[in-house]
Amino acid sequence: MAHWKRFIYVIIALFSLQLTARAQETETFVHTIKQGETVYSIARTYQVSPESILKLNPTASTGIKAGGTLTIPQQQNGTQEKRFHTIQAGETLYKLTKTYQVSADDICKANPGLTAENFKAGMVIRIPASTMPVNIAPAKETAQPQGVAQSGCREMHKVKRKETLYSIAQNFNLTEAELKAANPEMNEPGYKLRKGDFVCIPFPKPEKPKEVIPTNEELMGKKTVSAPQKKISLGVILPFKGGTPENEKMIEFYRGVLMAVENMKRSGTSVDIFAYDSGKSPGDIQAIVNNHPLNHLDFIIGPLYPEQIAPLSKFCQHHHIKLVVPFSSLGDNVYENPYYYAINPPKSYQFAEAARLTTELFGKENVIFLEGTENDKDAAAFVDATRKRLQQNGSKANHLRLNDDEIKWMEAMTQYKDNVIIPNSSSIKLLNQLFPKLKEFTKKNPEYRIKLVGYPEWQTYANNHLENFYQFNTYVYSSFFRNPLNGNADEFENAYQKAFHTPTLVSWPRFGMLGFDTAIYFLKGISTYGEAFDQHLSQIVTTTYQHRFDFQRISNWSGFINREIEFIHYSPSHSIELIRLKK
Repeated sequence: MAHWKRFIYVIIALFSLQLTARAQETETFVHTIKQGETVYSIARTYQVSPESILKLNPTASTGIKAGGTLTIPQQQNGTQEKRFHTIQAGETLYKLTKTYQVSADDICKANPGLTAENFKAGMVIRIPASTMPVNIAPAKETAQPQGVAQSGCREMHKVKRKETLYSIAQNFNLTEAELKAANPEMNEPGYKLRKGDFVCIPFPKPEKPKEVIPTNEELMGKKTVSAPQKKISLGVILPFKGGTPENEKMIEFYRGVLMAVENMKRSGTSVDIFAYDSGKSPGDIQAIVNNHPLNHLDFIIGPLYPEQIAPLSKFCQHHHIKLVVPFSSLGDNVYENPYYYAINPPKSYQFAEAARLTTELFGKENVIFLEGTENDKDAAAFVDATRKRLQQNGSKANHLRLNDDEIKWMEAMTQYKDNVIIPNSSSIKLLNQLFPKLKEFTKKNPEYRIKLVGYPEWQTYANNHLENFYQFNTYVYSSFFRNPLNGNADEFENAYQKAFHTPTLVSWPRFGMLGFDTAIYFLKGISTYGEAFDQHLSQIVTTTYQHRFDFQRISNWSGFINREIEFIHYSPSHSIELIRLKK
């Protein structure tokens, strides 16, 4: 008895382990880390806490790198409203519809960035709740033909001399088992087939129709057809009132938008523009969407303040209106609103792209990380991203302190390559200390070739340090640039002054140019491609004065961030050029 109890306990234990293993499989999924992602951004993408990710991936607490993987917990919301699935090798969209009992159309709607081309192993997609009805009707039985005298036999065959079960079965395209099933006496002991016996020849079993499995392309259907849209409605929601310097910048931004609207009108596109003062609070935004008919707008530009983004994003997502956020990089709604466009992306993505450019341009040179006396968190993040990228590519870097003596500087440098110096601070204070040091060192040691890599903020120091930038072959990474040596900048500023009888503000960036560049990109794109706008983002051709755009989704269900980063190169030949490397 004890033996049987022990056996039953073992069976129960094994069954419990199987259930636990299956539960763990379905309660987690695998995410492949992409460039610029952090544990926080990944947590926001999947709407889980960073702590829950670190619990499953303890080593991630010391950092993550592109190409690695993380185990992610499914949302613990007590419902099956939506879950995430990592596509496995060989899986198809059709197979997922069967696995999750969800229609292909619903999966595609939940993943607006999903295409037949990017449906690949390792990609994570969102699975919505099942909406497919469960078929509980009993399957209809196929009517069988009655045969000879309703016997179920196709015919009665009279056995001939030398015939066997095998030869009869072969003659009628049957198996011996099928023949015996139709003639039960053949299974009796001692049965022998004799000449003259009558054998029931059954009807062949009806063939099951082969299941036609549709391809991903067929299930996803045709993409939205591009069609020109010659009437566009645009909303601008910014803090215009108050008379502060901040308000003046927003007014200049709006004037840049108006210049873009006039440009489109001259090319034959009608644009209706609606402007609203945003106030400062989320309640002010809510009052605007409650009290004004905004549902008809094609896109909205704004707001300025991060705390106002959520209510406006919610409204735009509900009404399928594109929301263009030109200033803040803190809008977490980009992770869940597919109609969200962030001109200024989260900093981690900026640092990752800048590190990629730096490594591709200078990876074979002698890179030197220069440590100043200040603590600059953003610059440190860029330096760290660049260091890791160099290590991944098998490149080494040297290190210097700003206050090191000349001998240590010479030990860190080489005469056989360009020496690329990357400071760990973007401050004017560091530059004021660095340039005299570089001038003294190169005067004594002219055999060393030096290049300098710097930060977007350095554009604001050009008035004081332009000659130094030229002298030390300086490269500044940035997502925007107003080139003072380019006639286009003067062209815009002259047109602005003529239209509004006032010059543009001296600011960084130039807000009038930012307004124009933002509006002209979206107006031109919608005018050219209509509802298929987001399928042609890289094909939109516009003339911009300061900003360029490279919008990409963070995930298949998210909004878009601008991944555009380029180098501003101040050459010793006293020229300025933009360097953009292909991804």
